[in-house]
Amino acid sequence: MRWHSNLVIGQPYFVVGFVDEKLTVPSIGSFIYMGVAALDENSPSRHCFQDAHSFLAGEAEGVQPNFIALDDDALDMVADKAGLVRWLQADHPEAG
Repeated sequence: MRWHSNLVIGQPYFVVGFVDEKLTVPSIGSFIYMGVAALDENSPSRHCFQDAHSFLAGEAEGVQPNFIALDDDALDMVADKAGLVRWLQADHPEAG
């Protein structure tokens, strides 16, 4: 299931998941969408995100940017604001 409608460069998104196998402890990371292949030409179809903290810090001294690159099939873990609310309210069946 997709938790976002369209990915828009420069907009915030949330990478969601669980830290435990029983799906009781959610993990939510805040990221800014950078676009497809924004990191380098070696990942032409990967969606690139920068963590919100380093994005907002800009060029501040001592703040290193952190990035993630996701394939299309991993976008199920990306939510926009409305999708994050739906994800938090959804039933998540216990894994395996």
